[in-house]
Amino acid sequence: MIVEVEEHRRIAGNLATIRHYIKSKFPGYTITEDSVHSLYHKFIVTNVKLHKSYGLRVDWSRLSDRRNTTERTRLSLNSGFIASAMVRAGDTIYSW
Repeated sequence: MIVEVEEHRRIAGNLATIRHYIKSKFPGYTITEDSVHSLYHKFIVTNVKLHKSYGLRVDWSRLSDRRNTTERTRLSLNSGFIASAMVRAGDTIYSW
């Protein structure tokens, strides 16, 4: 029970960190999210004016791994240039 609560907090914190990163890298874009519990969480950023859309799929194991603190997630996003990878992926959703 306590483990589940800790995991839920960790996942929520990591999702908030990813959401903040995406908002900062794609200003003016709308973010939609979809989740398949225990498999992945998907973010789609869309700019209607520019006719641009990019996606990021984050494996559930990355979100729930106890080694992935919010700080480590933030550092991984920045050092991995995830926003650039999303743009390079084009119409394909980038898996991270």
